[in-house]
Amino acid sequence: SYELKDYLGIPMLVMKKEDLFSSKLATLSERKEVANRDLFDLWFFLKNGWVVNETIIKKRSGLSLKKYLEKCLNIVEKINERTILTGMGELLDNKLKAWTKANLKNDLLFLLKLKIESLS
Repeated sequence: SYELKDYLGIPMLVMKKEDLFSSKLATLSERKEVANRDLFDLWFFLKNGWVVNETIIKKRSGLSLKKYLEKCLNIVEKINERTILTGMGELLDNKLKAWTKANLKNDLLFLLKLKIESLS
């Protein structure tokens, strides 16, 4: 769902944070190949404590949030760190590129595990 926000005096409809996060999560298993930019976004959302709209996850995956996050964990575990910058490297400065290559996968796995544990 969307909400009306004011940006520089211009009213705009924007997706609610919990719906954006949930849609990005659902996309992780729906694409033929993982888009690395999605991994970065998911890391950001989890790191910043964004709430998940469980209804979107259930509707798009047919799974409970916990089961779906476990599925996401398996997908992320298979990611090759050597190719993690593909499709987003040009968007990052050198410092963030180095951090992403060295840490993104492990940090995302850690945050997914924490989220799963919080649902138990």
